[in-house]
Amino acid sequence: MAQEGQPVNERFPRSSAYHPDWVLAAVSGGANSLWLTEWLVEAMDLHSGMRVLDLGCGRGASSIFLHRELGVQVWATDLWFGADERLARIRDAGVEHSVFPIHADARALPFAAGFFDAIVSIDSFVNGQFVVPAGGQVKVPGPGSFSWC
Repeated sequence: MAQEGQPVNERFPRSSAYHPDWVLAAVSGGANSLWLTEWLVEAMDLHSGMRVLDLGCGRGASSIFLHRELGVQVWATDLWFGADERLARIRDAGVEHSVFPIHADARALPFAAGFFDAIVSIDSFVNGQFVVPAGGQVKVPGPGSFSWC
């Protein structure tokens, strides 16, 4: 149930259930990352147990949402926000068994090719600032499974 002052949007019922203070404390970009995540996953075939790379996850709200709402395992990866801060948020949410904070540059990821079932990137790498060179480190796990939002 929505609480007074909570950013509620009927279009995003799952996101609207999260406490507004928690959402605001996790802001790392300009948009509501939970709304963007909820919108994005409607077009993806994610299900419980899948391994998902949340690339450029900021403070990790989208990663926590992905696990709580879809049951996927998430590697919450970001360069600019520290893994310790994300770990604290992940532990507070009680999802440390399935959401793993990683501090890494997307141009040199520490994962084996094909490790992930899907890769998402929510509200990051805007305005073409991020480019994966030919033969770069980001390996798309399969057709249609790498999604930018």
